Amino acid sequence: MARLWPLLFTAALACADSGVIIPGDKPEPDPKVLSLAEMDIDVLIDNQVARVRIKQIFQSHVGGNLEGRYLIALPSRSAVSDFAVWDDVTRIPGVILERRRAEEIYQDLRWQAIDPGLLQQGERGEDEARRNAIFSARIVPIPGYGTKRLEMQYHETLPVEELQSFFAVPLRPDAYRVQTAGRLSIRVDLRSRHALKDFQPAGALYPLRIEERSANRIRGVFQGTNVNLAEDFALKWTLDGAKDSLQLLTHRDPQDSGFFQASLLTAPTSAAIQPRTVIALLDTSLSMQAEKLERSFRALESLLRALKPQDKFSLILFNSEINALHTSPVAATPQAIDAALAAVRSMRLRGGTNLQGALETALSQSSGRNSFLVMIGDGGSTRGIVHNGKFASWYNARWQQMPAPARPHTYVFGIGDDANLPLLKMLARNNGIMEWVRTTEPIEFKLQSFLAKVGRRPIEGLSLRAEPPANFDMIYPLEETTFPGSLAAWVGQYKTPGPATFRAASQSVSVNLPTQSTEHEHLPRTWARARVDALLEKIEREGEDQSSIDEIIALSRKYKFVTPYTSFLAAPRALLRPRLIRPGDPVLRVKTDASIVSVTALFPFGLVKPLRYLKDEDTWQTRFLAPVDMPDGTHRVRLLLRDKQGHVYPESKTFVIAGKPPVVRVKLDRAQYHRGDKVELRVSASQTTRTITARLQGAAAVYLRWNPEMKSNTGALYVPAHLPAGRYKLSVSAEDMAHNIGTQEVPLEVLP
Repeated sequence: MARLWPLLFTAALACADSGVIIPGDKPEPDPKVLSLAEMDIDVLIDNQVARVRIKQIFQSHVGGNLEGRYLIALPSRSAVSDFAVWDDVTRIPGVILERRRAEEIYQDLRWQAIDPGLLQQGERGEDEARRNAIFSARIVPIPGYGTKRLEMQYHETLPVEELQSFFAVPLRPDAYRVQTAGRLSIRVDLRSRHALKDFQPAGALYPLRIEERSANRIRGVFQGTNVNLAEDFALKWTLDGAKDSLQLLTHRDPQDSGFFQASLLTAPTSAAIQPRTVIALLDTSLSMQAEKLERSFRALESLLRALKPQDKFSLILFNSEINALHTSPVAATPQAIDAALAAVRSMRLRGGTNLQGALETALSQSSGRNSFLVMIGDGGSTRGIVHNGKFASWYNARWQQMPAPARPHTYVFGIGDDANLPLLKMLARNNGIMEWVRTTEPIEFKLQSFLAKVGRRPIEGLSLRAEPPANFDMIYPLEETTFPGSLAAWVGQYKTPGPATFRAASQSVSVNLPTQSTEHEHLPRTWARARVDALLEKIEREGEDQSSIDEIIALSRKYKFVTPYTSFLAAPRALLRPRLIRPGDPVLRVKTDASIVSVTALFPFGLVKPLRYLKDEDTWQTRFLAPVDMPDGTHRVRLLLRDKQGHVYPESKTFVIAGKPPVVRVKLDRAQYHRGDKVELRVSASQTTRTITARLQGAAAVYLRWNPEMKSNTGALYVPAHLPAGRYKLSVSAEDMAHNIGTQEVPLEVLP
């Protein structure tokens, strides 16, 4: 079975295409080995929330099984909400699992010649995934001279700017050659409570045949053969909003909380823009190569060309070094702008990224009430502070230290599939806004709407009030800043049906919250994603804590979408959880697809037990007793799954009796430390290990994580500054998924 080398995985993710499979040991997609035979795209846009379903069939042109890597970069406001692979004519749906657990099961299944698929955000663990808009799926096996069918679905919240909206499906390649679809079908269904006008495709490659056009709905289709996917499929339209208008959507399952989305379409204004001072920062580090460089220069040129002679500007180029072309802002004359752009054209990309130094220089040049710091780049930081939360705290503190009139509006235009979105969002919280474009998506709409806000004032004090307040919980805004002509939206939960009133700005709407409503099925997931985003930002600022991670995983599993801590695993119907069971452990948990109505387990020691469905956990469970004398090792349990039509599907799964604790081996970088020193930890443990914890007297416990580059679990703790000199024991405990605990203690000397 051919596999990609880790180096090639890294290169592919750094320059991700959209919707391609890299086959075998190839460094890039190769249509002579694996081609895209068919592609179906189904788009439903329900009041500015898009649900996109993508089905692709890839054709192998070589003998022997292949392992492939599927890559797609998605917009920042999107969440992957479904994934499936096909084994011949059988659809194998994806199940949301904790990320590390999904990887373990995937590796186990692929060597059993079972046909799994694993889709996750990023590649190198949770920390990288939080900063990555790229999703990858491992596909194995792809049969020789056969086909492999994939399905994925994602949801995306679409903004409105100046009453205009834009939507794109990523199809255009980045680093690789243009992909050709043997057959391409696209269906679009656009629905809106606000009247629609000026609807049109944004490109020329995929002309739509309109089947229905009304004030509140538009449907269209495209079909083609041998289509070169040289650009994204994109649409744009305008909402009719002559005055402010508040609309409400609801969804409620009687067995769950109710959910709502309130949307306020604000009327545009024609207020004159006062003279501005723009301090522009352009990232010229080596991370801004190829298309990212072209887009960043285009954004900078558009920004400077939009200035008027009464405006002022300065330009700061930064990589490892800071190159301020101006020591203070100068008049934005055509001559000064031409000179600045000429200097940019003559520069070379080099070195790392001293983003902290660039922002410090920019803040020192800020003065006046209408100053705008506009940063263009990917938000990477390799010099100075590099931790997102600490960097954002530093910038906010430095910004707050300035006199209020001198504090600039922090505007951020992120570029690239690998843009550090969490940091960019936090920087823009300092009286600014953030926009982001993928490496290949059409840039015009987002760039023009971003530039149009430089000098304009957002709507201040805009919030949603829901009455009665006691009936509502966890209301989150979908847009942090709203300008005239934009759409402000909030999502939240309601506890009980009944009368309610929603107020925003001068608008209000009174409704009777329903007991049951099946419309707008995206609302529970939209709310859950907003809650997860809030938790992820908390982690970026304060560091990981187990309660936040557990809540993220629970929301991801319940409402079915991928997060940095969870993955979609597509495998045959039942997944046995846990796969490790101690003798005497009384719980068996099984995951199935939604069509199953009963599950019965036949244990190898003669016991037959029906399983009970736990709705909140979407899991089947039974309690049983494994005999105490049952030997350690792999055992098999048969599962009989019955669906709604009465069909019975036998499944045979293995579980492991593990009565022995994990073996732990600890390595320290040295044996002696001073108080306050950092203790670097490297720990190897048995493959079944679930968590590893290090403890030292007087210090907080440290949880170690798998480091693929070092091929061990790594972490660090600090010797407490108050710890008396002497000899101590560092205790490292490993717990496996059967809750066995193994421990190793290593000596450690603290010096005065």
